[in-house]
Amino acid sequence: MSEPCYFISAGELRAIIGDDTDHGAGQNQHSGVWFLTSIKDGHTAVSQGNGVLLFGHHRGRRPAVRRVDETAVELFKEASEANNFVETRGVYRLVPPHYIDYEMTATAREGHRPQEDYSFGWCCYVNSPLDGGIHFIEKGLWTYYYNPIHGQGAMIFPTDLPVDEREPWGRDAATAFLDGKRNFSHSDSGHTFDYPFYFGIIRGMMFLIMADDYPGFRFYLSPSGAGGSIVPGQSSPAWDFNWQVNALPVDEPQVLHVRVAYKRLDKTEEVPNGYAADHAFWEFQKFREIHPIRGARD
Repeated sequence: MSEPCYFISAGELRAIIGDDTDHGAGQNQHSGVWFLTSIKDGHTAVSQGNGVLLFGHHRGRRPAVRRVDETAVELFKEASEANNFVETRGVYRLVPPHYIDYEMTATAREGHRPQEDYSFGWCCYVNSPLDGGIHFIEKGLWTYYYNPIHGQGAMIFPTDLPVDEREPWGRDAATAFLDGKRNFSHSDSGHTFDYPFYFGIIRGMMFLIMADDYPGFRFYLSPSGAGGSIVPGQSSPAWDFNWQVNALPVDEPQVLHVRVAYKRLDKTEEVPNGYAADHAFWEFQKFREIHPIRGARD
């Protein structure tokens, strides 16, 4: 019998990666990064009992977990009729000085029934930021966004993706609460992003998420999705994201690369003023040197 989780360490970061075993929330569904801290911050970035980079196709589905090496852990779910014969594999690797590099691979196997499109989602339940909003670039300008009510104005689409090319639920630009008829994330914020990255701030630490597919990437917020907060009168938000895939040809792996930078906003040679926006864009430039962005605008 394998362990339910493994501890890994590299550079400034320490993390526990685990399956969907209950680790404090009273639910067997939080498979991903259970715990994440930095030597520059004494608290975990993950809300209590929850997870970040928590892959929806592994939630509550008993994924296998194994240690790849001293800095990486893999979660894996084999293809079966229950998941339409789609095999999913996620590798979480800590990379110095302050990165989680995550690679998700989805592979359709024999017996798979093709769909019109495929939606893969991840939850990031973060721990008690003073401000639950996120920052991203929209139509050439830095934008701050926070939706104060769960289910209202959650989803943010790529700027260069025409509305008529969005998935069907994203074409009506509905911003009203959806009253349980669709997923809360399907409520359109009216905002768009120019580049596939966004960040929030937790106790002066940047939590930055970057991906290597521009037209397929979306991100969305819930102001209370992570539950309680140590800040009186507040809740912890969910800074979530989604990946849309048009097709899964049998035995042809489809891969998404995601990098999380969890770092203190110090002044450095590369970012001499220490501004959060400058840190974010510099990190994104470094990321896309490693993983060129599919469908990028420049």
